[in-house]
Amino acid sequence: MTTKKLLNSFAILGLMTAASQAQASCEEPPFSTLSFTICKVWPAYDDQNIVATSIYKPDSADGNNDGGNIDLELSVIHSASSKPLATYRKTYAYYSDAVAYEGLAIDTARYKLTPDDRAFGIRSKFEHGSSVSPYHKTELALYLKDGDALRPVLEGLVIVMGRGEWDGNCAGQGDRTQRTVDIGKTVHNGFADLVVSSTVTETKNFVVGEKCESKSKKLKTTQVTLSYDGKQYVVPEALKG
Repeated sequence: MTTKKLLNSFAILGLMTAASQAQASCEEPPFSTLSFTICKVWPAYDDQNIVATSIYKPDSADGNNDGGNIDLELSVIHSASSKPLATYRKTYAYYSDAVAYEGLAIDTARYKLTPDDRAFGIRSKFEHGSSVSPYHKTELALYLKDGDALRPVLEGLVIVMGRGEWDGNCAGQGDRTQRTVDIGKTVHNGFADLVVSSTVTETKNFVVGEKCESKSKKLKTTQVTLSYDGKQYVVPEALKG
């Protein structure tokens, strides 16, 4: 057996082990560390589970600093046998530093991209915890089964983002963006377009006497259509983190 085949065998064995462990805990509460495995039944295919594994690699050998890379492993497994049906691995999928990686969630909304193909989503969460300049975001990626592999068809779409500038006590302003993704009626390169609707809510805090008052205003919802270019959906910079 060649070295490449041997490494592939170890990778598949690792995914099978993680998938088997995850299947038994699909309904358990989420993880508590940055290295974890989660699992979710795929409603579109009731005999299949989606497994996501996050592997945190700190920058320093002793792990004392706040920075590090996160590898991502995904698999779709047969529910009864835990046999991997399709797999995916990305080294250095995310980076955690001042804007810290907070984990993943599996999204099984109805992402029907073609009459025969459904994708599932991975939502990755990041946060900069600060009372003066807070920031958080959630990114969405979509994956499609392509033979025995999983292929990313959408990456880097920010679907939730919040940010602000505050004085640490009361006064300041911020905004929160919430996005939804719907399947469009038009098609490009065989895949349905994705219609992304964005709603921004602006908030201002100010001192009135001895009280901290707050006012919020929801702006008009806007829409952007994402088209498939033959490999992935093209995400404009304005919708990225």
